[in-house]
Amino acid sequence: MSLPDNDHLLFQLIAEGDEQAFTALFNLYLPRLYPFIVKLTKSEPAVQEIIQETFIKVWLNRDKLAGMENPGGWLFRVASNQCYDYLRKRALNDQLFTALTTDTAITSAPHEGADAKELKRLVGEAVQLLPAQRQKIYLMSREQGKTIPEIARELQLSPNTVKNTLVVSLQFIRDYLVKHGITFFLSELFLFP
Repeated sequence: MSLPDNDHLLFQLIAEGDEQAFTALFNLYLPRLYPFIVKLTKSEPAVQEIIQETFIKVWLNRDKLAGMENPGGWLFRVASNQCYDYLRKRALNDQLFTALTTDTAITSAPHEGADAKELKRLVGEAVQLLPAQRQKIYLMSREQGKTIPEIARELQLSPNTVKNTLVVSLQFIRDYLVKHGITFFLSELFLFP
């Protein structure tokens, strides 16, 4: 079956659940999105994850695609939002890493603070309490700096499984810190990865 390369027709077919049209759209836009994402993120490793998330959003929102006025523009906007989410998360992770590896105090208010050594110790304790697979995925992400797709490939898991595992692990660590009196606002630092 020959598929049209007109964005509106492809979006219409995808809205009807046509997987071949989805593949055609992916193949049509991959060469366009790739340089756009690299330019925004300045990170080759991030491209695969961002493209995957972009097209997951396309598929999950396929019921809304039929009436799309500017399909290409919408697709670039989705990719752009994914890039900004990635950059925001990377900045937050960098802040946390810096906080956990320096001796400066991390506080939102003097009475709520904990010094970095204590915070690092508590995070280490929480990580040790994670089940073995969660612990391994967390350490690969945070200590080895591996991306979700890299971890997924290495452990032969789906990227969604890795992402969900990280989210659960980070939530556990955050809850552990709160339970131990670390009450400053950590959720932005720990929410995903």
